[in-house]
Amino acid sequence: MRICRIEPDNKRDIRRFIQFPFQLYKDNPYWVPTLKSEMESVFDRHKHPFYQTSQADFFLAESEGSVLGRMAVLKNRQYCDYYHQNIGFFYYLDFIDDKQMLNQLISTALEWGRKNNLAEYHGPRGFLRANGVGILVEGFNNLPAMGSPYNWPYYGPCLEDYGFEKISDLHSGYIVPSYEMPKNVVEAAERIRNQNGFQVLKFKHKKELSSWIEQIGIVYDEAFKENPNYYPSTTEEFALIAKTIYQVADPRLVKIIVKGDRIAGFVLAYPNISRALQKTKGNIWPFGWLSILTALKTSRTIDLNGIGFLPQYQGRGANILVYAELEKTLRHCKTEYCNLVQVDERNYKSKSDMDKMGVTWNKRHRLYRLKI
Repeated sequence: MRICRIEPDNKRDIRRFIQFPFQLYKDNPYWVPTLKSEMESVFDRHKHPFYQTSQADFFLAESEGSVLGRMAVLKNRQYCDYYHQNIGFFYYLDFIDDKQMLNQLISTALEWGRKNNLAEYHGPRGFLRANGVGILVEGFNNLPAMGSPYNWPYYGPCLEDYGFEKISDLHSGYIVPSYEMPKNVVEAAERIRNQNGFQVLKFKHKKELSSWIEQIGIVYDEAFKENPNYYPSTTEEFALIAKTIYQVADPRLVKIIVKGDRIAGFVLAYPNISRALQKTKGNIWPFGWLSILTALKTSRTIDLNGIGFLPQYQGRGANILVYAELEKTLRHCKTEYCNLVQVDERNYKSKSDMDKMGVTWNKRHRLYRLKI
């Protein structure tokens, strides 16, 4: 068995890295593939915005021509500079249930970390702030929200046996339309709207959203900069995140709350296309795009991507208005199921708000650290 670093121009090893989870999860009905074109983009050091400020490498564990495991290691300078710490990320960690192989793979990652002056690894965390994080430790018999990680149950115990320690758990759950907000909450939301001069913008076409994207990015940074997993994106990274969201956006599922001519808050959701992604087997062409396009139009499951409000309006009941608008959205679009994705257990306020919304928590991801 050997661990090999993938050279940037080695197309054969890049294909093997991308293809490995398709073998590992071949008969698993819950695993959802990442589009191969998206995976290929993270290897492109000339085009992917991550590499403008940061660095990464990719490793394969193999034996007799067969891939047994894979792992990416990242030094995200945006994160390091923001927290004034030399913290690395690990990502795309997949492996067969073989501790000896895993130990060698992680040892290689630790050597890379020492060469790059890292103090510890956190993860799994990806190339963009919007990437789902953590190892799934609860909820293995549930289809994940789009972009939310899935893995075999042995992953967590294997990492903990090696010495990885928990940083925090991130909870995911769902709401069904049968839930009704109490009448007094609905009335309170209306009062808050009137007293603060808020207006709720609704959209019918994607083009109507374009002019608001830059402001949403600014509000997102302000609203979430105190959250435990936040770090700033570069302008180019945010542009890529916004492009991805825009591609799957359903304008009916987006609400922007304004005060005057400026955004005060937002609700971002999009159709869940996980079943369609499974059908594509990671390939857009020749017919994968058709499955995705159909799912975007017909899916009755939605994924809640973000709820945010500017800090000056937080703690003044604005959250009630946001959740009231979310409930209206679910009913208007005849949603059967709404996924709420990865609420950090340290974010007590958000989790408490969602408990009041009637969320049933059914998945848990764990964010780990490993000292180098």
